[in-house]
Amino acid sequence: MSPEIAKSVAQLDFSLAEWDRNPRIAQLLSRTVLKGGKRLRPLMTFLVADLFGLDHAQVAPFARHVELVHASTLAHDDVVDNADIRRGEASINAVASNKKAVLAGDYLLSYVLQEIASSGRNDLVIEMARIIADLAEGEWLQIENSVATHLKWSDIEGVALHKTGSVLRWSWAAPALLANMDEPFVQKCRGLGEAIGIAFQMTDDILDFVRQDGAEGADVKNRVINSVIFEALALKYGRDLLDMSEINDLDISSTLDVAMLKVRARVDALVKESHSLLREIADEFEQKRGLVHGMPASESNAFASLSMMINFLAQRI
Repeated sequence: MSPEIAKSVAQLDFSLAEWDRNPRIAQLLSRTVLKGGKRLRPLMTFLVADLFGLDHAQVAPFARHVELVHASTLAHDDVVDNADIRRGEASINAVASNKKAVLAGDYLLSYVLQEIASSGRNDLVIEMARIIADLAEGEWLQIENSVATHLKWSDIEGVALHKTGSVLRWSWAAPALLANMDEPFVQKCRGLGEAIGIAFQMTDDILDFVRQDGAEGADVKNRVINSVIFEALALKYGRDLLDMSEINDLDISSTLDVAMLKVRARVDALVKESHSLLREIADEFEQKRGLVHGMPASESNAFASLSMMINFLAQRI
């Protein structure tokens, strides 16, 4: 990662200090879901901006927006999942209450949409509104999966697409829109963000069984059927179509190791697809817009960093 990228990420302000409608909500967010984190989504947004030759000052507000939306999902997820720990510290609902955590997440989404609307970019408002809708739908689908009578793999992948793929979609679509690329190109960027997001989520599903930060095993506890749990149950019951109304016991210890290997193989396939899409996008951008910073996009530092980022997000184990 270049010093310029690191500087741009570090300069992003997540305090909400300039939006003083309710400082109490802003303070709660600042000391919980907006505290710390790796800022991977803004980082990727800046890297894609570099790939497309965009100025960081132009992209910075939109890189900030994606992290704020991600934080809103954490506030909502902590309530839905009955969490009490987030990143090794008390979750937002434990610090305040379930009701306040939900309202704080909604407050953050309202702030983001207002900010994007003030930029005058209606296309970006629509893009983010679709992402927010996907996030809600993903949570809804996850709840339905826990009681589905015909649960299949595509249902699990659909949750990952809506909940994680949608947010990373912004990191690719927003810079493409800011670069004034045509719709087919932007759609290709959306697809790459979604593929990376699904791989990221499946890796998180594996981490749920190997992490040791106090939050391990949360999905089994809350009956959230993630990709590893689905594969383990499919192996345990000998079928790929599950009736969750008949499955009360989520003891998957006997098939867990093989299930994690199967999910790992799916992640590896998504990583391969993502690298192929990245090369295709870089080559197409070069054909449409010419050289960026005097070199082919596929030979730029941004391309190399994005390749490393794809590997990191999907191979954190």
